Amino acid sequence: MGSSVGLRRHLVPVTCVILAACSDGGSADPTTIIPPNPSADPGGANDAPGAMPAAPTDTGGTDTPGAPPDGGGSAGDGADPPQGPPNATGDDGDTGGDDAGDDGNPPATDDTPAGPTFPPVSDLSATGPFTATTILASGPSSGYTIFHPEELGQDGLKHPILTWGNGATTVPGLFALLPHLASHGFVIIASDNPFVTGALLRGGIDWLFEENERDGSIFFGKLDTSNVASFGYSLGSLGTFEIADDPRLTTTVHISGGAMDKAVVPNLKNPAAFFCGNSSDIAYTNCESDFDLATVPVFYGVFPGDHLGILASHTVQINEAVLGWLRWQLMHDDTLESMFTGPDCTLCTDSRWTVKQKDL
Repeated sequence: MGSSVGLRRHLVPVTCVILAACSDGGSADPTTIIPPNPSADPGGANDAPGAMPAAPTDTGGTDTPGAPPDGGGSAGDGADPPQGPPNATGDDGDTGGDDAGDDGNPPATDDTPAGPTFPPVSDLSATGPFTATTILASGPSSGYTIFHPEELGQDGLKHPILTWGNGATTVPGLFALLPHLASHGFVIIASDNPFVTGALLRGGIDWLFEENERDGSIFFGKLDTSNVASFGYSLGSLGTFEIADDPRLTTTVHISGGAMDKAVVPNLKNPAAFFCGNSSDIAYTNCESDFDLATVPVFYGVFPGDHLGILASHTVQINEAVLGWLRWQLMHDDTLESMFTGPDCTLCTDSRWTVKQKDL
């Protein structure tokens, strides 16, 4: 893939144009807990185009489609000294689900569904218990890359669905996060379009829902259609805001991608996680205002890095946090609730993060 500096040269000018937020903002506050806000009215979503047949499975490991085009130059920050990742020991179990308050906000988690549970993890930075497999040129119009556990449906498990949006000019193979999540049991569909849209993210969900019902599909009856997330980086986060009111979604995750059009922030109908860099991240100012405007439960973690943190200096740190959130929200891993909730949450006391919480 080349050096991180080369990657920065390629990405920063384009993301600056797309996010239009290149000026510095203020410093992030220490751990802040915001009282509940009135929730927005539930919304619907438009249907997406029809599905396409699946491509054959490639079990030879993760392949990176394409290489990024050349771009201008920009220097970035270095990695922080590694620290121990948040732990998640014990068996997966019922989160108990916080009941919605008088303000009508949705609970941070749902009750654990009956049936098999995913293996517990003690190190969120380590490869999970499944073998991550990649399918290239799959999904609608063969325009997606799919990451999934090779052991689909093992012991009766049903796998949560994730739809991913890349940052501008990037492709799914650049993100170590995606096969990492597959190794922990998630099925991820990622548009190959370097300028991803909300419609493409929604189309990925549509296709996996159809594959779950199609006899002969490798996903037939093996997906958990009641636990679905949209997530993305930079432009992909903006696409996630666009479809955040899709009633099939359980949660959304936004990585260094604040909404420029604040009209989309009320689309958030479920618990959300924001992971953004500090004032050196061109998305920082918009991340801050998105947190202020959100009326759903939000965890907002600021890492000490710039806009390319997920691709370079803070990859492992961000991957840990995203995996922890998605295991809690979609796999109902009760052991990870304390990673995000309360003034003494695991990430709140981790010097690598500055945290704000709302209604968690």
